Amino acid sequence: MTEQSQSEDLDFLRGYWETTLWKPQVVADNVLTGIYLADASYRAALATLMLQECAEAARRLSAIFLSLRNSPENISALLKQNLPTANDWEQMINIVEEQSSPDELLQILGLEDGPLKTAEEFLNTRALLRYGVPISLYERGPPTVINNKTGTNESVLELYNSDLSGKPVTATIPLEEEQVVALGDATGDFVTWARDFLGTYIDRKEAQISFKSNL
Repeated sequence: MTEQSQSEDLDFLRGYWETTLWKPQVVADNVLTGIYLADASYRAALATLMLQECAEAARRLSAIFLSLRNSPENISALLKQNLPTANDWEQMINIVEEQSSPDELLQILGLEDGPLKTAEEFLNTRALLRYGVPISLYERGPPTVINNKTGTNESVLELYNSDLSGKPVTATIPLEEEQVVALGDATGDFVTWARDFLGTYIDRKEAQISFKSNL
């Protein structure tokens, strides 16, 4: 790869880091700020938007992780492709759970001596496989959403779609403050981890190019 193409790749990755990875958290933060100030009739739609951003953040994280793990020299090309699926998410989580320490996790990503706290948080966060369901719901586009009012001031979101294989996917989410906040927290975690991993990769590539240019 020429110096020019390396520079172009890094420009793309820096832009991806600054905007694409950051977007889900920006949207999620604004949803959390406004959802309980908004009219009650808006809350189901805003909660659905939160779930959508959480699913995207999870898919972006798996895109970064699997690209670094499997083909770090082609990462910019891989990030221009379709987002990973629920199967890819499951593959990533299985790989993470096989690692015995944050250092090992960073090592398989080629980020030795990288963001240790991030790797530790990722490794120690449990029940991540459950986010495969919202990812499946959005694999083929936005799902159908029904606000099922189960009682006075109580609602459950019912979501329907099919995954890429055509298999029906359904989910129910209580329209409760704790549930929406949990989705927002997960979105923030996924965005932070993805940006820390990719940011470390970018910084090291830029340092390598700078070192070579000074020889």
